[in-house]
Amino acid sequence: MDIELDHIFLFVQDETTARRMMAEAGLRVNYSRTHTGQGTSNVCACLDDMYLELLWLDGTPIDDQAERMTLGDRGRGRGCPIGVSWRGKSGLECECYAAPFLPRGATIPVARASLDINLPFVFQSPGGMRPLDRNDGLVGQRQVPALATLGHCELRVPNLQSASKLLSAFQNISVVEGEYGLRIELLTSDGTIDRRIKWAAASRR
Repeated sequence: MDIELDHIFLFVQDETTARRMMAEAGLRVNYSRTHTGQGTSNVCACLDDMYLELLWLDGTPIDDQAERMTLGDRGRGRGCPIGVSWRGKSGLECECYAAPFLPRGATIPVARASLDINLPFVFQSPGGMRPLDRNDGLVGQRQVPALATLGHCELRVPNLQSASKLLSAFQNISVVEGEYGLRIELLTSDGTIDRRIKWAAASRR
C-alpha cells in the first residue's frame, strides 16, 4: 500500500539558520511552534498537500521519552537529521511515543526501524490533515499563488538499503546514497516544476 506523506523535517542548528534557509528557498513561513518537553521549536512552510519543517533544539529540557525516541541525539548532530511523517494508515511496525507536548494519554506511532538513529525518523502525524483542508487559520495562504504541491523529494542517506526499505511505500519520495540531505521539487498549480531546493545536514552544525 502507498503511504500518504504528511510532512518532511530537517534538524538545523538554530532558529536563525532555519529562517534563513526558508528565506533563501523563497518559502513563506506559515507558522512556528514550540514542543514543550521535546526540547524543540520549528518553522513550517505549507503547501496544499504537505508541509516542510525545519526544527532545532531550543535549549529547553528534553523529556526521557523524546530521548528514547532518538530526537535529542538527532538534534545534537548525531545520526540522521531527517524526519518523514505520514497521514492515515501505514502498515509499518511501530513504537508508541508519548510525546510530552500532546494531551495526556495521546501517543505518536513511530516506525520501529527508524529508532536506528542512522535512518530517517518516520512517524504518523498527530494532525493527519492536508494543509489545504485546514480551516483553523493556522496555515494562512500556504505558498499561494507561487507554489501548490510537492513534486518529488530525494533523501540522501549513507545507509541506502535500509532507508530505501523503510521509505519504499511513501509517495513522492526516493532515496539515494550520500551525505544526509534533501533535494526537493515544488510544483505550481498546473503541475510545472517551479522551485528546486537543496538542504544539507551541514545546516545543524
